[in-house]
Amino acid sequence: MQIENNIFGSFDIKEKVLIELIKSPAIQRLKDIDQAGYSKSFFEHSRNRYDHSIGVFLLLRKYGASLEEQMAGLIHDISHYAFSHAIDYILEEGDVDKQDLQDRSKEKFLKESNIPEILEKYGYDVEYIADEENFPLLEKPLPDLCADRLEYSIRDIGLFLDNGISKAEEVLKHLKVSDDNIWYFDDIEVGYKYAKYFKELNSNYYAGLNSVAMFKSLKDFIKHALSEGYISTKDLEEYDQYVLDKCLKHLDKDRVLEKYWKRMNDRELFYEDESNYEEVVYCKSRVIDPFCMVKGEMKMVSEVYEDWKEVVRKESIPKKCCLGVRDL
Repeated sequence: MQIENNIFGSFDIKEKVLIELIKSPAIQRLKDIDQAGYSKSFFEHSRNRYDHSIGVFLLLRKYGASLEEQMAGLIHDISHYAFSHAIDYILEEGDVDKQDLQDRSKEKFLKESNIPEILEKYGYDVEYIADEENFPLLEKPLPDLCADRLEYSIRDIGLFLDNGISKAEEVLKHLKVSDDNIWYFDDIEVGYKYAKYFKELNSNYYAGLNSVAMFKSLKDFIKHALSEGYISTKDLEEYDQYVLDKCLKHLDKDRVLEKYWKRMNDRELFYEDESNYEEVVYCKSRVIDPFCMVKGEMKMVSEVYEDWKEVVRKESIPKKCCLGVRDL
């Protein structure tokens, strides 16, 4: 199997276990799940969970991760419901600003897939592969770097920032892995720039007004459809368009659903105003503090640039948005 990636390069995949995993229904389903939730009206570019999962796998492969860690990277997002992290707002389980329902649902989705069968067929321990704590390159808590975080941010630098492709290429050029499995940059200046690129993405996209508006409008639309019985919570385990199609059958006869649908498709309706708002929405905020090699010693960006300590502190706090909606 040949895979071409515009950032990470060309890969010839020969391992049968990897090919079967990629072709499995659980992985293929991710092609129809928007990474942001519902990008159509709120972002100029859309991304899906399949491309992200393949990207994480390829990044791990490029940097010499074990076959087991590559497999873990491939399957790390199979437990996403339709509309990705918007599901946390829709089902309201736990703290929505943590956006962690996907993590807590992994065992359920894994059991309902044929991934255990594939792994066992080739002699791999399912529980070991599914436990991301076994794979430090794949997953680390914020503000550390990990393949998951690196993949989406490097790709989004290329998509959303000015001169993004050249910036993404520079970041990748200086990205390294230590002997003890720590991602780091061999140039502190590049590490610092990358941290600032990530902050820009967080402010404008991951936790920005458009994301907040998308989460609220999608939540209102889907929760109303659930309350009216147009869809069930089980439907949310499918994929985005499947759920939308079931809801849209009722659009002509339901004015509330129609209102929410129009909101979902007009980002200009939303604004932030602490004195005039419809709902206070909290959003997970992400920030990174990369390790960099400085004169033969591994240091975090915040250890070299004092200003970054305060940035990390502030950006680690969930964003609060007093979200207003203009009349249709």
